[in-house]
Amino acid sequence: MNLLLICRANVFRSRIAECVFRHVLSDAANVSVLSAGLEALSGVPVPPIVHNLLVAKGYAVPADSSAMRLTMPMLHWADLVLVMEMAQRGEVLRRYPFATGKVWTLGHWLGREIDDPVGGDQALFEASLALIERSADSWLPTLNMHPAL
Repeated sequence: MNLLLICRANVFRSRIAECVFRHVLSDAANVSVLSAGLEALSGVPVPPIVHNLLVAKGYAVPADSSAMRLTMPMLHWADLVLVMEMAQRGEVLRRYPFATGKVWTLGHWLGREIDDPVGGDQALFEASLALIERSADSWLPTLNMHPAL
């Protein structure tokens, strides 16, 4: 199973979600997790506040965790695409209508969107991580039904 996580810039929310999903799915066979940004500037590194928060919580941060812009091949590769906001879902489907049926919000099962913590303090980033963790956990029953897991 190929899981793609998308936000706007691919330096905060989708990167955090990528690390969380890699951790919670680490025992699952044949699962790949990537992240990308709708408007990402490829090559921009993850900010220290995100890196330090993830490391402090025990998440592995990939050595090359720089931003990647969303491409059509990524969407073809993905079995499931999770975005942070309904507006992002609409934008992905507007640009790539073939992805209909596999694009959902990360907070779908909680009825929540994951707001962008950019410009916020440490507490806001911690709250974003906690919501991303709860959202990831809410997807586990669905993901466990997937035959590749």
